[in-house]
Amino acid sequence: MAASQDVKDYLACWFQLGKKVIFPKTHKSRCPAVVLGTRGYSQEFERLWAEIQQSPQDCYLEGTDQSVKELLSEAWEIVACARCTLPVPAGHAHIPCPGCPCADLDLWPNLDLPLPHLPVNGILHLQRLQCRLLDLDSEDA
Repeated sequence: MAASQDVKDYLACWFQLGKKVIFPKTHKSRCPAVVLGTRGYSQEFERLWAEIQQSPQDCYLEGTDQSVKELLSEAWEIVACARCTLPVPAGHAHIPCPGCPCADLDLWPNLDLPLPHLPVNGILHLQRLQCRLLDLDSEDA
């Protein structure tokens, strides 16, 4: 079963490449302009995620066939694409679905560009670095 956080992270990565979430009932598609914030996901992304959670059966990522509701079921997991390493849905037995959302992106994967990524808490990261440096310093003494 794909955890809610895994599906959220999956969508965030693809939003960074311009993929949209499709809401078929309302004939709307949306992609947040800003996905990452300074200490997590942007407010715009969080608002869209809340909207997606309210109607998961009615929405899916552009270029895929699985609804968010399906991805949250026991039949699916989120794994890395063998071609582009970005998260993709995989059915039973960890078999990725036939088409990765990257299939319709020209010139992708492009390893000369930064890959989409998850948010990083800069303060927490710096604190961990500081602790590691202090540990190294105490070992030298």
